[in-house]
Amino acid sequence: MRQIIYKKAILVTLGCILLSSCLKKDLYSGSKNEDGKEVSPPDNGGNTNRYSYPFGEEKTGQEAELIIEFHSEQGIIHTPTVSIPPLKYNKSLLFMLTQDDCKQSAFSMTWAAINGKPVDRSDIKRKYYYDIEHLEADDLPPNSYLLGKTLGITDGFGNEVRFHFTTTLAPEWDFMDAPTAVKKNFTENFFRFYMKSGLRWNNVVEMVNDGNAIAFHDLNTAAINNVDSLIKHFDRSQQITNKRLNGRKIKFLAEPNGNKSYLQAALGFPAIQTVTAQNGADKLIPYQVNSSLNQKTLARVFVNHAAEAEKLVNEAVTKDVTDREAVHIGVHETDHDWAQLLLWLNNTYGKDGKDILWFPSQEEYYEYNYNRQNSVISSRIEGNKLIVKVKFPSQPDFYYPALTLNINELHMNSIKSISSNEAVTGLTYGNFDKGISVNMDCRRFIKDHATQYVNRYLSKKSAANLLDAKYHINALKDSQEKKNLLRTLGIE
Repeated sequence: MRQIIYKKAILVTLGCILLSSCLKKDLYSGSKNEDGKEVSPPDNGGNTNRYSYPFGEEKTGQEAELIIEFHSEQGIIHTPTVSIPPLKYNKSLLFMLTQDDCKQSAFSMTWAAINGKPVDRSDIKRKYYYDIEHLEADDLPPNSYLLGKTLGITDGFGNEVRFHFTTTLAPEWDFMDAPTAVKKNFTENFFRFYMKSGLRWNNVVEMVNDGNAIAFHDLNTAAINNVDSLIKHFDRSQQITNKRLNGRKIKFLAEPNGNKSYLQAALGFPAIQTVTAQNGADKLIPYQVNSSLNQKTLARVFVNHAAEAEKLVNEAVTKDVTDREAVHIGVHETDHDWAQLLLWLNNTYGKDGKDILWFPSQEEYYEYNYNRQNSVISSRIEGNKLIVKVKFPSQPDFYYPALTLNINELHMNSIKSISSNEAVTGLTYGNFDKGISVNMDCRRFIKDHATQYVNRYLSKKSAANLLDAKYHINALKDSQEKKNLLRTLGIE
C-alpha cells in the first residue's frame, strides 16, 4: 500500500512539472563545459546604480495647453475643429509585435535590431545571445554585425520614432536575476553567449527605458486552471515588477498556451486593462474603434516564419484604411530572419519607405486609444492666438501620455509660433491635409531621461551612444534645455 502511495506521489509531481507552461520549453539555463557540466559564471549582473526611468512618479490626468499665435496681418476669426486621429502621427497601418516566454532574444535580437545594436547571424550550428553588460563592455558574440541603421517611422515631420514592441516577463522565476559573465577579448570559448533561461531584469530595464512594453504571461503555479491561484500570482508578479522597474506596473496580459483561465483571472485583477489572445479574440480595425477597449481581448496571430508576417502586412495594405485590420504578430524566439523583417518594415512602410506605419506595443496603442476616447478638448480665441486645451483622463498605470491633434482650416504660413504649457514636454507640428497636425508628449521626466543618455555618451563616446543621445534629445520640445543638451554633444 505504501509503495502504491509513493508511486502516485511521484506521478502527481511529474504531472505538475509537465503542466507547467511553455515558459519552460526549450530554454537553456546556462553554459556547459566540454564534460557537459554546468559552468557558473561570475555574478556581475546586479541592478546596482542602473538608471531606470521613474515610472512610479509619472502623472496621469495632465492638462496640456497649446498656444498658437498668428501673424498680425493674418489673425483668426472662427474657432477651428480639433480632432484626434485613430492612429498616432496620422498613420494608416498599425503593426504590433508581442514576444512571449520572456526570451533573451527579445533583448539581444529584437531590441538590438530596432536600436541599431549588434545582432547575431544565427548560425545553424549555434545561436549566440548577449546581455546589456556585454554590450556596455563591447564583449560581443563572434558572428555579430550591425544592420546599419536604427528602425522606425517618422512623426510626420521628419523626426524619428523607433519601433516599440512587447516582451512578456516571468517575475516569479529566479532566472531573471541570473548573473552574467563578461570576458572581453576572451575567445577560447563562447559559453557566456549561450542562451540563458530568459530575460534578466537589467535587460528589461534597458528595454522599457526605450519605450517598449511588458506583459503578464505564464505564472509560477501548477494550478494553471484555478482562477483564484492565478489572481494571487498576478499580484505577486506585479509586486516584483513594480520593485524592479522603478514603479512600472504591468497592465497587459498575453494569453499563454490558449489557456482561457488566464482571461477569466484577468477580469478579477483590475490592474490588467488590455489583453491579447490567439483565439476567441476581437479583430482590431483601428479606424472603426469607438470605445476605450478596456479589458477587451484583441486578436494576434502566431507565425512560424518571419516571411509570413511580411505577407500579412502586404495583404493589410491592399485594404481601404477604414477597413484595414491591425497586424498583430505573436512570436517566441526571434532570430536573424526576424531582424531582417524589422529592417524590411522600416524600409518599406517605415521611415525609409512609405512611412504609413505605426509600430507601438499593444499597451501604447491601448493608452493612445483610451486617451483619444476620453480626453476633453476645448479651444478658444484670445486676440491673435488660438488656445487649445486637452485634459487627459486619470487612469492608473499609464506611461504614454501622448496624442496627435489635427486642427482644420489652419496653415503654417499664417502661424507665427506654436508653444505650450509646462505639462507638454515634447512637441512637433506641421501642415497636414486641410489644416495642421500637432504631436504632443506629456511625460514628466523626458528632460532628465535625455540627460541620462547624454551622460552615457560622455562617459563612452561611441557612435551608438551618440545616436541614442540625439534620439532622446529630439523627443523634447524646443527649449533652452534642449539647445544646451545638443551643445553638450557638440551639436549647435
